[in-house]
Amino acid sequence: MDKLACILVVLLGFLLLTDAAYGIPTPKPAKADMLVGAYYFPGWNKAEKWYCIAANPNVQHPLLGYYREGDPDAADWHIKWALEHGVSFFAFDFYTAGGSQMLETALDDGFLKAKQIDRFKFCLNWCNHAAESTMTADELDQFGDLVVKKYLTHPSYLRIDGKPVVIFLVGHAFIRNLGVEAAKKAFDRLQQKARDAGLPGVYLVFCHDALGPNEVEGCKAVGVSTFGRYNYPYEGTGLTGPGKHAEFSYQHLTEQAEKMWKTWQGLTGGNYWPAVMAGWDRRPWTKDEDVIITGMTPELFAESLSKARGYISRDKVIMIEAWNEWGEGSILEPSVEQGFGYLDAVRNVFCPNAGAHNDTDPKSLGLKQPIFDVKLPVIDTWRFDSDAEGWSAGNIDALHDEWGALVGTSTTGDPSLTSPVTHLDCRRYSKARIRMRAVLRQAQDDRQAQDDRKATGQLFWSMTEHGVSEAQSVTFAVTLDDKWHEYDLDLKSKPNWKGLVDKLRFDPVDRAGVRFAVDEIRIVR
Repeated sequence: MDKLACILVVLLGFLLLTDAAYGIPTPKPAKADMLVGAYYFPGWNKAEKWYCIAANPNVQHPLLGYYREGDPDAADWHIKWALEHGVSFFAFDFYTAGGSQMLETALDDGFLKAKQIDRFKFCLNWCNHAAESTMTADELDQFGDLVVKKYLTHPSYLRIDGKPVVIFLVGHAFIRNLGVEAAKKAFDRLQQKARDAGLPGVYLVFCHDALGPNEVEGCKAVGVSTFGRYNYPYEGTGLTGPGKHAEFSYQHLTEQAEKMWKTWQGLTGGNYWPAVMAGWDRRPWTKDEDVIITGMTPELFAESLSKARGYISRDKVIMIEAWNEWGEGSILEPSVEQGFGYLDAVRNVFCPNAGAHNDTDPKSLGLKQPIFDVKLPVIDTWRFDSDAEGWSAGNIDALHDEWGALVGTSTTGDPSLTSPVTHLDCRRYSKARIRMRAVLRQAQDDRQAQDDRKATGQLFWSMTEHGVSEAQSVTFAVTLDDKWHEYDLDLKSKPNWKGLVDKLRFDPVDRAGVRFAVDEIRIVR
C-alpha cells in the first residue's frame, strides 16, 4: 500500500471514529401494534423559559438538559427516543391567530430540519385559545392559507386514509359562533384548499375538552372524522380549572379517564382516540393554585395505557399527554428523576415483540448536549438609574424613570409594582430597604389633614411553590409629605420568609391619587 493510500485509510478511520464519538446514534425503532401519538408543547425556545423548572427541586427535570428547542440535534434526540419506544408521531401544539404564528421554533427550526425527520411523523393540534368571537370563517380561511402548503404537504406529515390529520383543540367554537351550516361551508373551504394542494382532503379531529355530548352530531355535519381529548386533570374533582389547591391520586385520574373513554366511545359511535395522561403537577407555572396528581409512577401509567387499549377506534390511535409538558408535570420525555421509565411503559404496552433494548442519552455516551447554559438570575438591588429594570405596573398611571427613580401615580387603592424574575435564598437575606417619597396630589402640604399624610405600603414575595399572598408580605407606614424616606422592612422575623423567592411585588401605597417616586429597592443580607 503506497503512502497516499495509507493516509486515506487513516483519514477514513478517523472520520468514522469521529462520527461514532460525536454523532447522534441512529434510532432503532420499536414497532408498535397501533399508532401512538404524543402531544408536544413547543414552549422551551429560550433559556428563561426553563427558570421555573430549574428553580423547583420537587418536579421533574429533562434528562437531555435544558435543551435549545429549535436545535435540530435536540429534535433528533427526541425522535430517536420516541421511535425506540413505539411513539410514531408528535401532535405539535400550534398557535396562530389572525394568520400570525407563535412558538413555531420547535417545529420549523428543529424537527423539520432534523436528520431523522423522514423516519418520523407529525401533525398539528391547533390550540385556538383566542376569544371565541374570533372563530370565524375568515379565521379558518387564514389558518388554511398558513398551514396547508407549509405543513400538510410535508412528506412526514401524519395521514389517515391519505388525508393529513389536523386536530382542533376547540373546534366546536366555530360551530357555536357560526352555526352548523355556515361552519360546514368554512370547513369545506379548508378541505378544498387541501385538494387544491394535491391532497385528498383533511382528516379533522375535534378534542372534546370544550364539547358537550349534544354537540357531536353538529361536529360530524361539518366534516369531523373522529374525536379525541387533550387532557383531563379536573375530571371527577368538582373543579373546572386552576385557581384552587387540591390533590388527587393517579389511580383516581385513571378511573375518571376510563369513565370518560367509555362515555365518549359511545357518543361518537366508536370514532374516538383515547388520551392518556402521564401525570399532572403545575407547580412550576401555577405554584400551589391548581390540582396536583399524586402517586404518579411509570407502572401506574402502564396500567392506564393498557386500559386505554380497550377503547381504540378503527384508526387504532392512542394519544398521550404529553411529550414535554414540563410546566404541567405531564411528561413522557426522559427525565432525571424517572429516566426512561414512562417511555419504557409505552414500549412494553404497545411493542409486544420489541425485545430487550438499551436506552442512551448524550451524557451517557459522552456526547455534547444541545442545551442552554441556564443560570438562574439572582438580583437583589434595583436602582432605576435608566429605566424600570424589568418592573411592571398595575393600577399606576404614567410609570416612568425620572432622574434615577421610578415615578408614577396610583389610580386605585391597590397599585402594584412587580419585579422581574429573581431567585433569592431567604437564608441569606434579613430585610428589605426601600427609599421613596410620596404625596397626595390633590392637596397642598400645608393644608393637608393629618390623615391625608398617611398611607400603608406592602412588600410581597412569591416562592417557587407558593404564589403571592398576605401571609408572604410585610407592611409599613408611608408618610405622604413628598420628602425622601428610607424604610427598613424586617423580613427575617416573618415565618414565611423561607425557601427560594422567585419574584417580588411592591405596593407603594394603599390609596388612589398618590404620586410616588421609588429611588431604590434592596433586599439586604
